[in-house]
Amino acid sequence: MTPWSVDSEYGVLRDVLLCRPDHYHWVPEANAVIQSTVAAGVPFDAVAARHQHDELVAALEEAGAHCHFLEPDPHLPYQVYTRDSALVTPWGAVLLQCQRPERRGEWYPALRGLREAGLSLLWAVTAGPLEGGDIQILRPGLLLIGVNDNRSRKQSAAQLRGWFQERNWTVRLVPFPAHFLHLDLVFCLVAERLALCFEEALDEVTRQWLDAEGIERIPMSYRETMTMGGNVVALGNDRVLSSAQHPAINQRLRAAGLRVFDPDLAMFVHEGGAAHCLTLALRRESVGGD
Repeated sequence: MTPWSVDSEYGVLRDVLLCRPDHYHWVPEANAVIQSTVAAGVPFDAVAARHQHDELVAALEEAGAHCHFLEPDPHLPYQVYTRDSALVTPWGAVLLQCQRPERRGEWYPALRGLREAGLSLLWAVTAGPLEGGDIQILRPGLLLIGVNDNRSRKQSAAQLRGWFQERNWTVRLVPFPAHFLHLDLVFCLVAERLALCFEEALDEVTRQWLDAEGIERIPMSYRETMTMGGNVVALGNDRVLSSAQHPAINQRLRAAGLRVFDPDLAMFVHEGGAAHCLTLALRRESVGGD
């Protein structure tokens, strides 16, 4: 483990990378969620987005996480979604590739921000698009990568898988429909062996594998899934960062024994993002393993 490292999705979150929404705006053709939002006549509010991001930062700081910030680039409206352009592993950082045209430049400020934070660059994905919303370190030695040949493609996932397998990790590729944008919409750990999940988006083989791994799932509806209900961040010590937009899910999380932080994230939820998209874990307390 390097000083900056992540070996799970649920170790106590100590440092996190964000980007303030100074240039954030909606790109209507970006995904199915924002298309529905625009069709419904929901207006974008830049002032509200800034206030809501401040709520997110306040919640993270209350939970004990130290927030680091990228320098906003006026050409990158979705740079605020720091999850997608990089991955921090137990050994260093991995630079990823975003698929959408308006996001392809995000690699450079991510690289600069990681270096400024003191992380060493371990690898860079070059085989094609691979986005952080499709990658989850379930526990030490086990990596999950969602693939659908859209945001994250099989050849790119295979490149990342090879690097982890060289370090004797098990890597599982999880197919799911591209309609759901990223894996962290349909499956997201909230604590050790506990996840929010929209079961219908996962194939039977994956569901059986999750059962064999002993991962319990808190169910979500299709509507909850497509309004970012599962896009949450495990904070460690039975705490989770969700959003105010999902009181029913938050109640299920509390019923499972978790403390829930729920800032208002409406301007991001309407676009197709939420707490998990908006945060890149730089350092979590190790939960053990190699």
